[in-house]
Order: sequence, then C-alpha cells, then structure tokens
Amino acid sequence: MKKAIQWSFFVFLVGAITPAFSQLAWTPEQKAVWKTETTMDSLQSKGDFQAAWSYIDDSYHGWRNDLAVPRSKTARIDLTKYGISQGGKVDFYEAAPIIIWVNGNYAYADYYYNLILENKAGEVTHHHGRWMDVLMKKDGKWVLVGDHGGEDPSPKK
Repeated sequence: MKKAIQWSFFVFLVGAITPAFSQLAWTPEQKAVWKTETTMDSLQSKGDFQAAWSYIDDSYHGWRNDLAVPRSKTARIDLTKYGISQGGKVDFYEAAPIIIWVNGNYAYADYYYNLILENKAGEVTHHHGRWMDVLMKKDGKWVLVGDHGGEDPSPKK
C-alpha cells in the first residue's frame, strides 16, 4: 500500500510539473492541438459522448497495448458504449502532455495519463500510462486519426 501511495504521489508530481514547464515554449499550433485533446476529455467526462466522438475522424484506427490488433472508430465507440452499459464511472482523469509535434495539417501528442475508475460495485482501480495521439486538421478542426498506448507495466518484484 505504501508503494502505491508513493507511486501515486510521483505520478501527481510529474503531472503537475511537466505541463507547466513544457507549455512555456508551446506555439499557438501546439496549444490548439492540446486544446482539442482536453476538449475531447472534458466532453467524455461530462457524458457528452456524441460531441466527443465528433473529434474522431472516420479514418481513425487506434491500438491499445492490451489489444491484439488496432480498432476502428466504430469499434472504439462500441467498446465505450459497452463500458457505459456496465455502470462504471470515471472518478478522476488527467493527462500531462510531454511532447506535442505539429507539421502543417498533422500533429501528434505524447502524454502521460492518470485515471481512477469505479465499477458499479464501488470498487476503485487506479490506472496510469503513456499514450500517443495522431491528429489531422480537417476543415479547420483538429481530429483524431490514430492513437497508441496503454498502462505502464506493473513494477517487477
């Protein structure tokens, strides 16, 4: 338990400090990409999934570390709907950007996330890991076209 508390504090500290320093030198384009990321997260946390999904392009394919193959936009939406139907909820979510790269109409954002989930039985689980989102500017709006990442592996004992 002590290790879990120490690790959670470390994750919080990195999450609190890293964005503050990295944002000092961000260009307006990089800030616009991160604004898209935080908007999608905010919409999902409010339960406005239709609005959040409008930021995912139809060409999207994403690959979580725990899945055998990448999944399409439709598969991602179906998995989210299934999770909602199981009665779970997100108690806390934050993402700390590490790198945001922009070149014309394409961008990627590498970030570290921290997530606390609660299932319908009230059991709470803590998740953290690394993710990379790939975005494309389409009709003046940044949209997600791909992503890859997942939870950090548990430390070896």
